[in-house]
Amino acid sequence: MRFRHTSVHPSVSVFICSADTRRDILDRTLLSVLKFWPVCPYPLYVGLNTDERPLPIGVPLLAAPSEWHNEFALQLAQVQEQYLIVILDDFLFRACVDQRRVAELVDIATTQNLDYLRLVPLGRSLLAHVTRKRLRQVAKDVEQIETCHPFYSALQISIWRKDYLEWRLATRRSIWEFEHESPPSSLHCAITRAPPFRYQHLVERGLWLPYASSLLRQAGLPSGLGDRPVWPRSRYLNLLWDQARWVVQGYANY
Repeated sequence: MRFRHTSVHPSVSVFICSADTRRDILDRTLLSVLKFWPVCPYPLYVGLNTDERPLPIGVPLLAAPSEWHNEFALQLAQVQEQYLIVILDDFLFRACVDQRRVAELVDIATTQNLDYLRLVPLGRSLLAHVTRKRLRQVAKDVEQIETCHPFYSALQISIWRKDYLEWRLATRRSIWEFEHESPPSSLHCAITRAPPFRYQHLVERGLWLPYASSLLRQAGLPSGLGDRPVWPRSRYLNLLWDQARWVVQGYANY
C-alpha cells in the first residue's frame, strides 16, 4: 500500500520527532504510520540529523546533533505550515487512523487559534470521576486544560500552533521540564472523547519496553528489536505502580 498525501488544509502538517540515534526505533514505527494512515492528507515531515538512508515515508528535516530542543527548533524552522500534528518517534500506531475525526479537530484548533490541542483525553483521578468534575468547554468534545495540570504540555499526539511551539523551544530545558511547564496566558486544550489515533509508546529512557516486540507483532509488523536493549519484564510492575500513583496523587485534582 502506497503512502500519499493530498493537502486538504494548507496550514497543517504532520511532524515526527526523531534523530539519527533513534533511527532503529523510527524504522519500525514509521511502518505502522504507513500501514494505518496510508492516505494522510497533510504533508509529513520527519526530524533527523542526516539523510544518508531514505525514509519509507515523509520528508526529512535535518538539524545537526545538539540538545533536543535546539534540534527540534531548527527542524521546525523549515516547516511552512502554521499548525503541526506532532508525533514522537516511538509511538506505534495500532489501528487505522480516524481521518474524519482528525479533520474535525484540525478545524477546531485552527478556527479557535489554540496553542495546543491534545488528541487524547486527559487522565482523571478517582476523586474527579466520583465528583464528576468538568473543565471549561471551548468546543464540542474539547475542554481547556488548567495550568496547574501536572502534564500541561504533555508530548502525546497533539496539534500545536507552530509559532507558539517555537517560542516554547527557545528556552533551554529538559523534556520533563517542558511537559510540566504551563506558560501564563497560554491556551491548552484536550479532547474529551473519541481519540482519532490509537497508539502506544515503545521506548522508555532509551530502552525498549518489555512489550515492544509483542505490540509490533500484534500490529502485523516485524517484531525484531535489533541491538537496542530491552527493559526486563519486571518493568511491568513499575509501570503499573507509576500509573496507579499518577491516578491517585499526580492527578489528584483532575
